[in-house]
Amino acid sequence: MTKKRVCWNITAKCNQNCKYCHRFLNIHDLTYEENKTILENLIKDGVDNITWTGGEALLYPNLKELLKIARENGIKNKLITNGLVLAQNQDSREIIDYLDSLTLSLDTINDDTNEELGRGKSHFEDVKIILDYVKDKNLKVNINTVVSKKNIDEIGQLGEFLNNYHINKWKFFKFMPLRETAEKNKNEFEITDVEFEQTKNVFKHFGNIEETDFRQEKDMEEKYTLVIANGDIIKTENGVDVKKGNALYQNVVSFM
Repeated sequence: MTKKRVCWNITAKCNQNCKYCHRFLNIHDLTYEENKTILENLIKDGVDNITWTGGEALLYPNLKELLKIARENGIKNKLITNGLVLAQNQDSREIIDYLDSLTLSLDTINDDTNEELGRGKSHFEDVKIILDYVKDKNLKVNINTVVSKKNIDEIGQLGEFLNNYHINKWKFFKFMPLRETAEKNKNEFEITDVEFEQTKNVFKHFGNIEETDFRQEKDMEEKYTLVIANGDIIKTENGVDVKKGNALYQNVVSFM
């Protein structure tokens, strides 16, 4: 059976300022009631898998309530987060009870590089706090890494660190100058397809990492139907974002 998956950018707000980010800017968040309506539509249409992201999804004040409704209706909840809120606010960790998988964004263990990327010098330590917290939880833990000029020579060091934990999947994304900030900073971060392919050689000796996954822009276009913070349904086609409708009024599944 084909999975009906939606990637839901529940908020455009973020607490980091990544210079390679391609999140949507200058759009408003919907109210809880509006997002609840969208979720009810997704449930009715048979969506069985939601990746919750942003911006930083944990900045959306009613995220836990939405996750709970989704879980009660048989949807698998996957959260992508930079980890800052979870690391610095212990109460926020209640949300883990409603997750099937947690994906943390980590590009390097080098504090200076994290500062240069726009994540901040404490980013590595924040992610480490969460990895230590969830290591005994019944939860799939994944890592997302964006590979760019800034960190391509530090991937092996990152792998050695991650190998101290049980990582379900380590996903590598070739830097994509898709929109907004990423497009503006293209020359600072872009690498070639050949350089990206060569990073695969790093992963032969990390036994605690179950799976690695390498994705370029075309892979993302094929895999995801996006619902962004204002409810718009977006498909990226040949590097261009195309609005298909709005999830408050249109059937998201019809665009998969």
